[in-house]
Amino acid sequence: MAKDQTEAVMQDDVKVREARVPEKGGEPIPPMRADVHSDAEPAVETPVEARQGFLDRPVLVVLVAGLALAIVGWIVAEMWAY
Repeated sequence: MAKDQTEAVMQDDVKVREARVPEKGGEPIPPMRADVHSDAEPAVETPVEARQGFLDRPVLVVLVAGLALAIVGWIVAEMWAY
């Protein structure tokens, strides 16, 4: 008797789950395409196109601040060790 009840509960769960699933989803995701590049040999790029990121003041500030924090952390660790 317990097996029949278990199967009935499982079938009810399946029906409830199927009722929650929408019949039709959203729009399909279009396939990803690579960027359009020139076929020139060798590739001709301007210096701005070839650069990965701009070296500006905020980048320099982050680099210097990170280095300063690393140095301070090192000093604190050295002082705490002895």
